[in-house]
Amino acid sequence: MRRLKIKLIDLEGAFEMNSPEMHHYLDTETGEVLMVTDEFSQELEQLWEEAGPKDKLEDLLRKSKLPDLQKQALAEAQRVEEHYGTRVVSVPEPDAHRDSGDVDAFIATIAEPALRAELHRAFRGRGAFRRFREVLRDNFRERERWFTFKRERLRQHMADWLASLDLEPLWEEPPAPPPQPPVRTQLLEAALAFVRSAARLTGVKRIALIGSLTAPEPSPKDADLLVTVTDDMDLAPLAKAARQLNGRALQTGRSRGADVFLADVGGHYLGRACLWKECGPGIRLSCNALHCGQRHYLHDDLRAIKLEPALIQNPPIELWPAVVTRMAAPADVEESLLKPIRAGMQSPAGQGAPVPKAKPIPDAGESRGRVTGHSRETPGG
Repeated sequence: MRRLKIKLIDLEGAFEMNSPEMHHYLDTETGEVLMVTDEFSQELEQLWEEAGPKDKLEDLLRKSKLPDLQKQALAEAQRVEEHYGTRVVSVPEPDAHRDSGDVDAFIATIAEPALRAELHRAFRGRGAFRRFREVLRDNFRERERWFTFKRERLRQHMADWLASLDLEPLWEEPPAPPPQPPVRTQLLEAALAFVRSAARLTGVKRIALIGSLTAPEPSPKDADLLVTVTDDMDLAPLAKAARQLNGRALQTGRSRGADVFLADVGGHYLGRACLWKECGPGIRLSCNALHCGQRHYLHDDLRAIKLEPALIQNPPIELWPAVVTRMAAPADVEESLLKPIRAGMQSPAGQGAPVPKAKPIPDAGESRGRVTGHSRETPGG
């Protein structure tokens, strides 16, 4: 078996690309992954029709005024034309049967019976892949595990295909991405932007921080906030702010997100702010809200997620209308979130609300609270 250097990211993209107008090939001598579109094939054919019998492609491209990227694409198309079937071979197109097998194999590894059964139900019929992804969206640990599982299966599929060509890949890994701000910093900045938007909305009575950001967790899975609202509040603008919060959180990594949990002024848990732009009954088969559409943009998936009454009554860190800390806030929470909020309250344009002293809680172990249900054990935990 011959060893061949291949750029991992290029072959992964070729294996996963599903476009009838794009065709991918492997040069088995150089290890390059080539892409030829129908458009460039037609341009190459037209170029040769206008060329003389002794013309060479490199001369034609050198004389042309085409952009460099287009010249490169035409050169690759010519290489495929000349060597297809010998040194150049087609990369297999995406296989729905193979992908379904990967999902079935992953579902079989789910340890929790309720989630495994829900994924089995979701992965049936038309739209199965979309429903599968939607179910995993609310389960950080299994979603993260799915990404790893899928990546490993894809690499194995590529290795099997290369072995059929008597090739052993020497993968060239992509360069490390440029350093980014710590995940916690990005999530706290997103939470601050949400507070500044939500605090202006009529009907919002309190905003609190819950979940893993309230602890010095180095890699929190998401940003979770608890918002107390009046019964007659229009939730649409709050849901928009929640979508923006979730979008900012997703930018920190594909496996992170954000949730806005809702409670009424009596301390009763209502559900979460719906993160879909279009919210209503029948739009999404996977929606598990108990009363979808009864209150617009309220996702009351109470069978899946519940907040303890103690958490609603005494959240660990209240952010608005006053800062109340019932636990020792991590240093970055104090600096990046609480300090700017307090500064805004004390400014002439701020709310002018006093900053009360923290109310003691007997059991510090309960200060972050728990979210019960099969999807999540703690919000952001």
